[in-house]
Amino acid sequence: MPQVSPALSRRRSPSEILAPLARPLAGLERFIHAQCDAFEPGVADCARYVAGNQGKRLRPALGLLSARACDGRPLDEAEEPLLRACAIVEMVHIATLVHDDIMDGASLRRSRLTAGAKWGKEISVLLGDCLFAQALVLAASFPTPEVCRRVAGAANLVCTGEILQTQRRFDLKLSVEEYLRIIEMKTGALFALAAELGAQQGGANAERAAAFADFGRLLGTAYQVYDDCLDLVGAEKEIGKSLGADLREGKLTLPVLLLLREVQDSEHHLVSSILLNEHATGRALLLDFLRKHDAIRAAAQRAREILRQAASRLDRCPSTPAHQALAETVAYLDEEMAELK
Repeated sequence: MPQVSPALSRRRSPSEILAPLARPLAGLERFIHAQCDAFEPGVADCARYVAGNQGKRLRPALGLLSARACDGRPLDEAEEPLLRACAIVEMVHIATLVHDDIMDGASLRRSRLTAGAKWGKEISVLLGDCLFAQALVLAASFPTPEVCRRVAGAANLVCTGEILQTQRRFDLKLSVEEYLRIIEMKTGALFALAAELGAQQGGANAERAAAFADFGRLLGTAYQVYDDCLDLVGAEKEIGKSLGADLREGKLTLPVLLLLREVQDSEHHLVSSILLNEHATGRALLLDFLRKHDAIRAAAQRAREILRQAASRLDRCPSTPAHQALAETVAYLDEEMAELK
């Protein structure tokens, strides 16, 4: 793992780590809301609602930090092309969340009603499409086609990952390797895009930008494993979204796949029945099996190994505040996963 300065040995929260980005992130919010305002009034209200449910803005923050790690400029600076690149990634991400919530039948997202719960599936599907399209319009505004190509490629990967995951719902033969490839596309692709576009805007050459893209891909993959674990063992009030959706929708995530490897023949039938059928107490029963076989901890350990790979991609970065923030982000997620059980 990257080394954190002794002066920062106390674990800082993500909000503390990203505090120096307050000014550019505020600029990002204004930029995104200006894009929402460009829609027709009835659509603009919907777009502002889903865009305003902002969360941590991890992907644009990753883009901002990657840019400053490459050019060494102060963290509170962000030129318009960089903000535009980061906004593109976030708008694609927001669009995927709108679609994900529809597919999962989720009613809450960060303690607020999802678009699907508020306006229904039809409007929400089209709203997600509008956000995707606007992101591509922005990408096409750069002087070369490279940004548009990268954004379109990442959107393709995200959608491919979602299709593959949907095809493999309730499939007890899904392998760990197949699962990891799916989430690498579904989540890792946008983290990779954010880091790569940020590095490019920070003046990185092709080799260095590719290293940042690889860092983002690995970080995003590990983050998705963490999120999948929280869907099983998290507290809904603390996380602010509907939990247990993966189990209800037949999405077999890493803890479950590791459990299926470990259960005895006498237990396999019951675990399979829980996964394949509706059970009023299904989640509680599954949690008992997961804890008995230490599957949550094993999944977290696999994610921590992926994080170590991500950290290695930062080894050649000079020590700057941006590099420090990236290293602390990795270390924070690593410690969060170490506490899962």
